[in-house]
Amino acid sequence: MWTPPSPPANEAERLRVLAACHIMDTSADARFDRLTRLATRFYGADVAFIGLVDASHQWMKSMSTAGLAQAVERPRTVCNLIIESGRSLVVGDLKTDPRFVGHPLIPHLDLRFYAGAPLLAAEGLAIGSFCIMARTAGDEATFDIGPLEEFAAIAMDEIELWRLGEAFKVRAEQDALTRLANRRRFDEALDRALRRTARTGAPVSLLLLDVDRFKAFNDLAGHPAGDRALARLGDVLETVARRPDDTAARYGGEEFALILPDTGGDGALAMAERIRARLREAEIAHPAGGLLTVSIGIATAGGPGASAEAMLQDADGALYAAKHAGRNAVRHAGPVPAGPAPG
Repeated sequence: MWTPPSPPANEAERLRVLAACHIMDTSADARFDRLTRLATRFYGADVAFIGLVDASHQWMKSMSTAGLAQAVERPRTVCNLIIESGRSLVVGDLKTDPRFVGHPLIPHLDLRFYAGAPLLAAEGLAIGSFCIMARTAGDEATFDIGPLEEFAAIAMDEIELWRLGEAFKVRAEQDALTRLANRRRFDEALDRALRRTARTGAPVSLLLLDVDRFKAFNDLAGHPAGDRALARLGDVLETVARRPDDTAARYGGEEFALILPDTGGDGALAMAERIRARLREAEIAHPAGGLLTVSIGIATAGGPGASAEAMLQDADGALYAAKHAGRNAVRHAGPVPAGPAPG
């Protein structure tokens, strides 16, 4: 009888390592597609896939055919057994194996044979699996799992190269003054966040921030002082964007942005107030009197219909409303949708 496996004892560390790879919800890549095609041919399988498993879903980085869903809720995946054990798994016939009686998805698949090997990070943590499936049942006792485990090891090497490449990209796409993400990195991060919400349905929030009376700051104190103030604001944003997928960016000039995946409108409002509180604590004096402040506009969206253009337009409209309200204010575009808050 099918019982969804519990997360492994090393789940927190496993998720940390997966997040550090920065590969979830990224676009297709020929390196991984080549491996799944080779595995399909080598085994004479009907499909091969590389799946990565986060806290809630299995997401396919590559599939040799389009026969499976791009993302599946984690409790409904066979691969979750590999995440739980950290070991390879071979099932001769998913339709008749007693372990899968009552499984919600298997009756709807035209695939019977399954074999999977874990994607093991250097720490020995299973962050996903490399699997093949076939329409005809097979003999699990005689199946040679060794080549599939080699394919998984090669895929993991590619993921490590991906991680290193992303680390270099982060440095290359860093704003020189504030050390936050630059506009190019922001665009990539927003696209990734929208891919994530399309996969999971969890909301994503975008905060646009504009420094109040910044022209007067530069006119009265000079541009070097203005640059120092922007750098300190960058420090403030860096301290609040603590989760691996949060992205703080310099959007342009004295405008900044914060992308918060898996965060609803109420959580985004709480984050905006946290930013304002941290900025007050920083006590950056404005030469015209008082402290440096920001106005913040927020947009929240979720699901497959969310778009970068609409979110940016909504957040910009909310930012204009915050400015029009007298500055040093926060406004959300439209009714505030509930949802999880960032940690």
